[in-house]
Amino acid sequence: MKALVLAAGLGTRLRPLTNEVPKALVPLNGIPMLEIALRRLEFFGFDEIFINVHHKGSQIIDFVKRRTNNKAQLIISDEREELLDTGGAIKKVFIERQLKDPLLIYNADIISDLDLKSFYLKHIKEQSDISLSLKKRSSTRSLLFSANGILKGWRHNSTLEMRWRSEDKTFEWDAAFNGIHILNPICLNHFPKKDVFPIMDFYLNEKEPCIKGFIHQESSFIDAGKLETLPLAEELAQQLVY
Repeated sequence: MKALVLAAGLGTRLRPLTNEVPKALVPLNGIPMLEIALRRLEFFGFDEIFINVHHKGSQIIDFVKRRTNNKAQLIISDEREELLDTGGAIKKVFIERQLKDPLLIYNADIISDLDLKSFYLKHIKEQSDISLSLKKRSSTRSLLFSANGILKGWRHNSTLEMRWRSEDKTFEWDAAFNGIHILNPICLNHFPKKDVFPIMDFYLNEKEPCIKGFIHQESSFIDAGKLETLPLAEELAQQLVY
């Protein structure tokens, strides 16, 4: 199983902590967020893990070189010359590594107890092109789905701005995106020609891939990319198994 850890972000929401280190190396209980992500992925059997780097990327590269007892092959996807955004980062890995298997995407600043292997196997069983991990929780943004879990659109819950994937502007249920998702190689046929783009724009603009949402209500997810959520992230991180 293969995964991509998105670790290239500028970390603006974590300043001043990210003035000296990249966001992915900000520690929780003394352990860098990237290390937590890698341990979780290795625990669930992912044997090839890509890590994209940009902001203070040399620090992450050095961290990976110093890491011992790896249970997976760790491969740097270097974006130091140009930050490719989330969609561009995923496209780059698919093209450069000529992947033939689904790729799990894991934001480095997401702390979660989600069973990643079960999610990966569910993605394969359901035969979706793209699978999104979701939870019904309070959020500024929600994704909108049909009764059978197909992505229909997006809503900003404060401004009530909405975006739709189709002319049918109806939905049956909504949930918040957890920052963990899986894409099949067939997505290469639908990615935009440009190299820099956010993945959520692709999800909402491109009508062809089958994008399904899966509720993981029993799992916990903390966005550790904000100063105000770091205490909650540290509390959850202490409970993780790896």
